Amino acid sequence: MEASMDIAICLDCTSSVASSFCQVRDRISSIIEPIIENKNDIRLALIEFRSRDDSWVTIIHPFTHSASTFQNWLNNTQAEGGSQNGTRAISDALCEALKLEWRSNDNNRWHEKLIIMITGGPPCGLLTDSTEIQMNDCPCATDDLWKMSDELIKENLTLAIIGIEPSVIVCDDFYGALAKNTVLFLGGEYIPLINASHILSSIIQSVIIEEDTLLQQFRHIDINEIEKNSLYRHSFVQKRAQSMIEHCRTMADIRKWLKNHPRLSQY
Repeated sequence: MEASMDIAICLDCTSSVASSFCQVRDRISSIIEPIIENKNDIRLALIEFRSRDDSWVTIIHPFTHSASTFQNWLNNTQAEGGSQNGTRAISDALCEALKLEWRSNDNNRWHEKLIIMITGGPPCGLLTDSTEIQMNDCPCATDDLWKMSDELIKENLTLAIIGIEPSVIVCDDFYGALAKNTVLFLGGEYIPLINASHILSSIIQSVIIEEDTLLQQFRHIDINEIEKNSLYRHSFVQKRAQSMIEHCRTMADIRKWLKNHPRLSQY
């Protein structure tokens, strides 16, 4: 059966990732170049997002088969605007990703759908600083980011989250939980930026060429390959992520959990 894939990349364009932005774009290109060179049936979409206090929140580039069109979109992205500690529009970006025109399986084609979320920090500062602010004040609760994993499962969308270190390590446990909240059904993983291009390009090629599923591939990632040369420690993050998955149903629950389980050290 012929295999195909739709990939939507949600890209953090806040000023907080400006110093790493050229590297981020290079990593994205490294993920897609091998699969494009093989002329596989892959469509690409790009969603740029900033913070909710910026002049714009999201910019959506819909699915295209054209690698050059996607590369032009990517080349024109800029990381600027929004406060360093503003509310990243991650939930807005995922909402827009859900609205894209994803293809479905048919009798002649096995089709996979992947969202790659690339970010350099928490969705909002309140996840890492709970200084006497009421739960209801959490801007993440407006469009509950945690509940979105249910929507991803309904639409058969696999989520991979790429973290831009070092700023993202304050919440890599949360992102690990968010990605893995769909793992039983669809796969999903948190991966540090430094290792993302090798891991994701290999997974995508295996799905297209060897007709594996994303679920199979994500379940068999070598943890050493995820951790290599990064600040990420899987055993530490996995324990915290699994506890969040078991005990939390909303972003308010996540905040309570983080407050009751302060992050001290992963070493």
